Amino acid sequence: MRKHKAMETEPLLYIVQPKPVRVTAHMQETFTWTSRTEKTAIGAIDEQDETREETKAFLSKKEFQAMPLDEQLVFLTKLPAHLPPLKCQFVTQEQSYEGVLKRCTADELVIADERGNETVIGCAGLVSVTMIGFVP
Repeated sequence: MRKHKAMETEPLLYIVQPKPVRVTAHMQETFTWTSRTEKTAIGAIDEQDETREETKAFLSKKEFQAMPLDEQLVFLTKLPAHLPPLKCQFVTQEQSYEGVLKRCTADELVIADERGNETVIGCAGLVSVTMIGFVP
């Protein structure tokens, strides 16, 4: 066996490694604050009224199943335009219907099923309304 003497030579490829440099961040040194005492008493009262109305509107939101029937029907007829139609199950004393609520008057409901057939139901016989899901 031969023994080779290890010779120190320069590397064939030398990669320059940067030395870590600590970065200094410029922080905020001064702070100025101005009070808003220029508000009038009327403006402050108006803002308080608006916040009270917003909290009342927030607290008045309730689950669909917790609403009475008339509120459920109003909710279904006044869905926002950006939402797709909402498929529901309408249960009467005689039968149950599945479909989308098209129109609602004081006396009757017009429900369209998946095929587009419209069914007229009397409001007096309506027992419950259950949401099924959005129609694609």
